[in-house]
Amino acid sequence: MKKLYTYFLAFLVISTLTILFLYLKNTRNETTEINNSPYTLQVIEQDSSWIYEIYNNDSLFIRQEYIPSVNGKQSFKTKKDAEKIGNLVVSKLSKNVFPVISKDDLNDNNINFEHI
Repeated sequence: MKKLYTYFLAFLVISTLTILFLYLKNTRNETTEINNSPYTLQVIEQDSSWIYEIYNNDSLFIRQEYIPSVNGKQSFKTKKDAEKIGNLVVSKLSKNVFPVISKDDLNDNNINFEHI
């Protein structure tokens, strides 16, 4: 019985370490991918609202003056909101994913906008 307990404990430790290693490796790869990205974000105040610009190797690539995926021309109310969505776009571009922002993305990031 003691031998069975020892085998079970060894299996549990090895499994836990393997899962932890894979998690940390995946997290580090995502961070490295974004840090090595040619894309940079700049958030700018414009007429009491906020916009973001994304640069690709110092060339303007995207200029977003309005909240994407919402009806009408609704501006970002805070710098933090523009920054959250801008970082999401940079993250998608860095992963070679089409940088579409959905209403779910806006809701997940607690972006304030009018539901028209």
